[in-house]
Amino acid sequence: MTKVKKAVVALLGVTVVLGNSASGSVGPAESFDKPVRKTVVNLGRSPYVMPNNPARIQLSCFYYPDFMVKELDNPGLKGTLWVTITPVINGDAPKCRLAHASTERFIAKDGSFFEGAKGALLFLGAQEGDENAGMPFRILDMSTRKKLFEDSAYWDGHLEFVHASDGSMSLRYLRVVGGDCSIPKDGMSCWTKFRRHYGLGLAIVPTCTGYRHEGDKEWVVGDEGVPPEDIKTPSAIAYPVMVKLFPRPSIRAVPGPVKCSPVE
Repeated sequence: MTKVKKAVVALLGVTVVLGNSASGSVGPAESFDKPVRKTVVNLGRSPYVMPNNPARIQLSCFYYPDFMVKELDNPGLKGTLWVTITPVINGDAPKCRLAHASTERFIAKDGSFFEGAKGALLFLGAQEGDENAGMPFRILDMSTRKKLFEDSAYWDGHLEFVHASDGSMSLRYLRVVGGDCSIPKDGMSCWTKFRRHYGLGLAIVPTCTGYRHEGDKEWVVGDEGVPPEDIKTPSAIAYPVMVKLFPRPSIRAVPGPVKCSPVE
């Protein structure tokens, strides 16, 4: 998947609750914190792209009240080159420049990109996304500089943060998981495995889409006259979860529609 920054990279330490938060009523859903400002510096043409390609190397700086996140992207290379974080001390915001300050720290050098921030949590999306129609993600805690949680969220979905009356914060998103059986082929026997393993309760079997014809081995789901036994590829599903972030990570399914597609 190309680097399209969708709010899909759900990463948070969590305790999931079925329906409304067990600790009380919940407030309106929120998205990532909005940066105070964003600065993009054009660093010129990449030597790794074709001459007629207008893409440029870019340094992006995301300013928040207490820190700045800096990201370097070269369109001729795979993935983001690096992501760093620099504290804002006494209101003195660092300049958006390629050189690294003494207080600057790397948080990613593996091609991951900065997705957003929520409080002291930083969200990083995997450049190599589109895994079973999902985007792998992880979340870092700025106070400890440690990873709190990682998972995969449905690529065209979005993250929602919800505050409960007791002050706790939960995260909602569509979680993507792959299976070892085919729902179109095996029907309820396969779906029952998913339901039991992921705590999907009485969720109804989903309609699977995305299966395609591959010679004589694979067929589009729903093709008239195609026998289910000819479908070989296992299924992946995307199901809704609610995740309470603290005091320790935990996750559980919540009621809602489930999507189904072939494992990729």
